[in-house]
Amino acid sequence: MRCDAMRCDAAPLCSPRCSGAARGRTPLVGLTHRDAGADTPQSWGRIPSRALPGLRPRRMNCSCSLTAAPPPVPPAPPAPFRPHLPPPFMADPRRSWFLFGLNAEEAAGAPGPGRQRLGLKGAVIRRVCPAWSCAVLDTGSGLQLLSAGRRRPLPEDCTAALPSETHVVLLRGAAVQAWPLAAALRDELRGEPAWSRELPPGARPALPLLPGGFVAPRPPFYTALPRETPLRALALGHEHAVGLGQAGEVYGWGAGRHGQLGHGSLESEQQPRLVEALCGLPVREVAAGGWHSACISDGGDLYVWGWNESGQLGLPSRAVAEQQGEDEDVGAGLQDPPLPGEPPGAAFISIQAFPALLDLPMEPAVAAVSCGSRHTAAVTRGGELYTWGWGKYGQLGHRDRASCDQPRRVEQLRAQGLQALEVVCGPWSTYVCVLQQGGAQGSHPHSTAPALKAGTERGSCPGELSPHP
Repeated sequence: MRCDAMRCDAAPLCSPRCSGAARGRTPLVGLTHRDAGADTPQSWGRIPSRALPGLRPRRMNCSCSLTAAPPPVPPAPPAPFRPHLPPPFMADPRRSWFLFGLNAEEAAGAPGPGRQRLGLKGAVIRRVCPAWSCAVLDTGSGLQLLSAGRRRPLPEDCTAALPSETHVVLLRGAAVQAWPLAAALRDELRGEPAWSRELPPGARPALPLLPGGFVAPRPPFYTALPRETPLRALALGHEHAVGLGQAGEVYGWGAGRHGQLGHGSLESEQQPRLVEALCGLPVREVAAGGWHSACISDGGDLYVWGWNESGQLGLPSRAVAEQQGEDEDVGAGLQDPPLPGEPPGAAFISIQAFPALLDLPMEPAVAAVSCGSRHTAAVTRGGELYTWGWGKYGQLGHRDRASCDQPRRVEQLRAQGLQALEVVCGPWSTYVCVLQQGGAQGSHPHSTAPALKAGTERGSCPGELSPHP
């Protein structure tokens, strides 16, 4: 029997909101407290999932069939091989990348345009790998390093790169090398690199994973992994890592003082440790931010855990509530509890040490998620972009610089007829790949242009998608 529906009784592990209710489980979701200033384990209490809003059993229509399979049909002659490129990587003139938040020009101290449409003349960007003050753009025909308004082509034999503020890791042929970022920006990748490691014959790793371990763009660069923990994906945070196992299991290790490992404690882990709260739930994507983490199940459910100081988990944050109170000029503060509009005894969450299920508005299934330093962005299967968390630099894309502790749809994409395909968060920025929908009402007249003359176009209002005359 094969089930095509992702959330049905025939697929009992696809969503804990179905299976948990069916089996009578009450999974522990996290550690909460009522005062963001009380950062002690004694002030926390475990809350079962049924006590939180939105965590309820859900069942969707299933199109699977329980009838006997038809007799086998003789196989047809094999068709000639034709290489296939997945749609996100095809050169579609309607695809472009936009940047919200701190751009490379501002981060380097030079005047910049604020909001950018990313693009390279005559090329289509396939993916973006950002750091704080720079980003690597993959065009399919080569890699470009963007920083302070300058674009430097990386060597032709580079097929992947990971940048940081001090170094850039390059996958070059049969070796992985780490070079000082300054040398890469000066196009001086000659001599001996800061670090290098030869790859086994035929190895084609997906950075940061390498055979036997993983690489990070900062010393000591390489870290070995236990052989008994094979990973198919890895996300690197500021002080921790989140790995995705071959069977869809999740591992967390590194510093754990903000609950970012998902083990229910603030202890650090030197080796990958299974996140037991997610056992039995097949996961297909993981993400790691500064001090928080996220993952997406096969059924499109989004789970978050770690630090929530700026609302980056989409859970109630005292800091965000205070900021909203100050913006309303009502004199809210630590000396004036409760905050305006806050019911007595309202719970704030600063650390969520267990994975918590987060429902987006109208409960759409999530297709992709990415974490910045203190903000999060998610793309739904319907092509909507939601962001939440710290917004000081406009990285949430809501035409303001306010922080938000609940998922909020980026309305300007919808208004301009743009469908979100991918999202990648830098520390203080958000890069989103969009597709122009033909004939969409309210679409921007310039939104089909292949995007960016980097550092040459200036927006007229915070968070706008494209420049106005």
